[in-house]
Amino acid sequence: MSFTILFADELKGFYKSKVMIVLWVGLPLLSLLFHYITPNTEGLPFSSIVAIILSSVGGTLASAMLSTSIASEKMRHVYDLYLIRPVKRANILLAKYFSVYLCLIIATGISLTLGLILDQIFIGNLPEYVINQTIESLSISMAAMAISCSIGIFFGIIVSSVPVATILSVYIGNQISAISILPTIFLDFIDPIIFSFLIGSIAAVFMLTISIIIFSRKQF
Repeated sequence: MSFTILFADELKGFYKSKVMIVLWVGLPLLSLLFHYITPNTEGLPFSSIVAIILSSVGGTLASAMLSTSIASEKMRHVYDLYLIRPVKRANILLAKYFSVYLCLIIATGISLTLGLILDQIFIGNLPEYVINQTIESLSISMAAMAISCSIGIFFGIIVSSVPVATILSVYIGNQISAISILPTIFLDFIDPIIFSFLIGSIAAVFMLTISIIIFSRKQF
């Protein structure tokens, strides 16, 4: 079974899930609600705030969903079938990762578009600093979510209990994903876009590689 087929199958399952409905519908509504609850953002563009919300809520939900999916499939012995069918175990994990990450990108696009529309309404013609801050916040958010998703897969593999895997992926995922954000806050000389891209890519690839190695050696 090829990666493309696995990816399409996982994507079909994930985008119909309640978690993705929350991401695609709930996050834009949450962003809109946040704007009216806290209208004074001290000069920070609303689109930047949307990106921060997505990073926190979206990454947490995606990480929990991935860890829960893998842990529950192990408990239900779903992977026993792959001993008969010629499927690369790496493709299984990568299909899950990229399908969830694509759903996050779609949710980000919807929410960020809403944020930019609101900025256009309340600020007027968007100045260059708004665009720059939005791109910067978006880059950091996507990096943080990439790390959170890879952490979710890791704990889904090494932990058999679904609740434990979910708790660990959410808590530790949030802590580790912060490495793409904190240095850019305290160190002015760091380019946030470049730094977040490098850290997000390296951390996600590292965690996925470790997860694939462990998953490939597991006996089902």
